[in-house]
Amino acid sequence: MTRPASAVASMPTPDAAAADSDSREIEVKFRTDRDGLKRAQASQVVASVSVPRTENVRSTYFDTVSGDLRKNGIVLRIRRKGRARPTLGVKAAQMDDGPFSRKDVEVHSPSLYPDLTLFNEGTARELIALVEDRPLAAQFETTIKRRTILVERGQSQIEVAFDEGVIAVAGRSVPLTEIELELKSGDEPALYDLAMSLAEELPLQLDFVSKGERGFRAVSEETAAAVKAGPIQFAPAATLDDAVQAVISNTLWHFVANWDALRGAQDPVAIHQMRVALRRMRAALAMFKRALPCSEFDFLRGEAKRIASALGPARECDVFRETAEGGPLEHPDRPENCTTLLAAIEERRIAAYEDARVRLEDRDTMLFVLKVQSLLARRTWRNALTGPELAQLTAPAADFAQQTLDRLRNRALKRGKKLMELSDEARHDLRIVLKNLRYGAEFYRGLFGRRQNVKAYLRTISTLQDLLGAHNDAVTAKQFLSGLATTHDADAERASGFILGWQARATSLADAELEAIWKTFKQAKPFWN
Repeated sequence: MTRPASAVASMPTPDAAAADSDSREIEVKFRTDRDGLKRAQASQVVASVSVPRTENVRSTYFDTVSGDLRKNGIVLRIRRKGRARPTLGVKAAQMDDGPFSRKDVEVHSPSLYPDLTLFNEGTARELIALVEDRPLAAQFETTIKRRTILVERGQSQIEVAFDEGVIAVAGRSVPLTEIELELKSGDEPALYDLAMSLAEELPLQLDFVSKGERGFRAVSEETAAAVKAGPIQFAPAATLDDAVQAVISNTLWHFVANWDALRGAQDPVAIHQMRVALRRMRAALAMFKRALPCSEFDFLRGEAKRIASALGPARECDVFRETAEGGPLEHPDRPENCTTLLAAIEERRIAAYEDARVRLEDRDTMLFVLKVQSLLARRTWRNALTGPELAQLTAPAADFAQQTLDRLRNRALKRGKKLMELSDEARHDLRIVLKNLRYGAEFYRGLFGRRQNVKAYLRTISTLQDLLGAHNDAVTAKQFLSGLATTHDADAERASGFILGWQARATSLADAELEAIWKTFKQAKPFWN
C-alpha cells in the first residue's frame, strides 16, 4: 500500500459542472485462486438481484519515467471495457479515509493516450503540477475477464466483481484472481457486513494492494515496504466524535498498510510496525472508553491484543538477533564460535514468522479489520449515549485531549516516585504508562498547533521508555536463550553467557542515565498546556 503524500490528500473535488464523474470509491477486495473464485460465484451470500454481466477489461497504466504520480500515491490509467469508449481515470489513496476508500475521478477519453486537461480544472492543475513537462508513458497493462453481479443488502446495493486475468509487464505476466465488493448506493456498513459474511464462509484473503500498485511493483521488481504511522489531520473545530473517527482510522490504516510487507518477506520492520499499530489502537480505544461507554471498544481491544501477541514471538526473535549481532557478537572479546547459537536463533525466527503469517491470514484477523471499519462507518460509540450524554460528542476534541494527556502524565509522575528504588515489575508498569502518554501525544499533537517543544517532549518520553526497558530486555534475553535448542553445546553456552553479561552491563549503563532523563521529563512543560 503506497502511503499518500500531501499532494494526494489535497486533490480537489471537481466542479459540479465538470464533465467527469468524481466519487469516493469504497471497496473491499479479497485475493483468492480459481477454485475460490468459482466457490464465491456459487455462494448464496452473494445471491444476485441482477443478470450477471461478463466483459473483458483492459487497462493501461501511465506515469513519468521517474514515477512522479506513483510517488504521490496517484494512479493514472486508461480503461477499455469491451467495445465501449475508453475512460481516463485517476485514483488517489487518502490515509484519512481509511484503507477501503479512495478518491476516484473518471472522464471519457477520445484516445488511448492520457490527456490531463480532460479532467476538471482543479484535478488537471494538480496532476500537471506533479508531472510538469515530463512525458507520460505506458508502464504496464492489465487484461481481466470480469463477471459482475449486483447484491442487495437492505437498502444498499453492492457490486461484486469476480476478476481473473494478468498484469503484463515487459514480456512477462503476473496472474490476478480477485473478488472486489464495491458500494454503489446505500449505507457503508452494509458493504462490510457482506464482506464479513463472505470471509466467514470462504477461504479468502483480504487484500489492500490495488492492481495499479501491484503492476508498478512488478515493473520495478520491488517488494512491499514497511510503513510507519502517519500524522493525524484535525479540522480546526474538531469534536470528540471527530477524534474517535480520525484516531482509530489512523491506527487501522497503520496496521493494514504493513500487511503486504509481512506477506511478501520476513521484514522485521513490517512486523514491528504491525504490533505498534495494534498497541496504538488499544491505547486509543482505552482512552475513548473512559468517556464513551461503548462495549465494542473492549472487544476490539481484546482482539488487537490477541493478534499482537501472536506476532510477538517473531518480533522477539528479531529484537534478540539485532541486539546480539549489533552489540555483544560484534565485540572483539566475543566467543570464537557462535555458529550454533545463531543457527538456533534463525531456526526459531523462521518458525515464528511462519506462525505470524498463518495468524495474519486467519479468518478472525480479517474479521477484526472489517469489524473495526464497520464500527467507524456506523460510529457505534454514539449508540452508547443518551440524552444529555450526547453533548460529549460535540465537545472540542482539544479539551478531551488535554484532559487525557494530563491524566496520563500525572499517572506517570505518580508511578515514577522513588524511581531508582522501583522493582522490575513497577518499572514495567511505568513504561506502559509512558508508552500510552507518547501515543496520546502523537495522536493529538495536531490539535495544539505548531508548538516548538513537541518533538523534544516526545523524544524524552521515548528515551525513558528505552532506559526503563533495559531491565526487561535482560530478563527477556535470559528466557529467550533458555528456550533455544542448544542444550549441552559448549560453544552456544559460552556465547549465551557472553550475551547475558552484555545485557547486565547495558542495564547498569541505563540506570546511570535514567535519573537525569526522568528529571528532564518532570521539568518539561507539556506542549498541550
